[in-house]
Amino acid sequence: MTLRHLLSWKPLFYEALLPALRRLGPARGDAVLGAIGRLTALGWPPRRRALEMSLRQARSALGADWEVREARDVLAGHILRFLARDYPLHGLGDEALASRFDVHGFEHLRDALAGGRGVVLLGSHLGGHLSALHWLYRRGVPLRVLVQRPQHISATLRARFDSDEPPHPQTGLFLRRALPPGAAVERVLRARAALRDGMAVYLAGDVPWSGPNARPGELLGHRRAFQSIWADLATLARAPVVPMFCTHRPRGRFALTFDPPWSLAPGGEGAAVARYLDRLEAEVRAHPADAVAYLTWPCYGPPSPAPRAESGPSSQRGIGPGSVGPARPGAARAARSSTISRPSS
Repeated sequence: MTLRHLLSWKPLFYEALLPALRRLGPARGDAVLGAIGRLTALGWPPRRRALEMSLRQARSALGADWEVREARDVLAGHILRFLARDYPLHGLGDEALASRFDVHGFEHLRDALAGGRGVVLLGSHLGGHLSALHWLYRRGVPLRVLVQRPQHISATLRARFDSDEPPHPQTGLFLRRALPPGAAVERVLRARAALRDGMAVYLAGDVPWSGPNARPGELLGHRRAFQSIWADLATLARAPVVPMFCTHRPRGRFALTFDPPWSLAPGGEGAAVARYLDRLEAEVRAHPADAVAYLTWPCYGPPSPAPRAESGPSSQRGIGPGSVGPARPGAARAARSSTISRPSS
């Protein structure tokens, strides 16, 4: 154990606080987690002001009617829920886990998979995005994820990610930094093969990016390029795209929504990226407290006047310990020469 580990807030949060809260049960544990988040904002003026400023900017961009201080308090409570990732679901049986989710539109994913061409399952960093994977695995969805492997996840999800089970072992699909060009291309080809075998491949559609396989878009009033490998894969594999969103509900519950499938034609990738970001903004407008990433991570704020060559969400710091962004994909720099060269988490 290093000195850095001992001085970090993460061991205390993930190894002590969250296991203790889990023993309180979903409702009480969630209430305590939210209360700690709200108290942190109230007692830390810089964080309180930063949250209010982010909410005002987002409210203006979305034409929303939030009351800023009220939304700030709810958002502050959700920061620790967001940081908790999937830990509150660790160790639950199938029935107990299913009871924590209110699911809408699963028939869209089920019917799309029945078509036999696989499904591009399009997620984001909204709300309980990692908790949604628990439900998908338990529901028996044939799932592979094409993202950089998340850190600070429960042992339950870690076991899923460590699986070498064929076909298309999950361990061979994760991205990491500094992948050689051949390895980057290989992962994309493995994802396409999984789609052709009728599986669902999960990607994130909200990662700011630059270079190949990034297309322009706008999120919360800020224009930038977004990683769009999901659209390229859907076009190549002729697979439908099913957007999904997972938001927090009181008492440790989640709302999981699957949209009707989209069909993409060659040449329509850019329009699909814009359409997805519009859809994501609708979720943010309806659930601002679940937009912790978009309201606290600098990578989603105004672009720097002189951005670093390969800056990404993981290279930024936000307000306090609640602002660790999505990790930068390893295939980013490595696969510039490929038609599909820049997969992202």
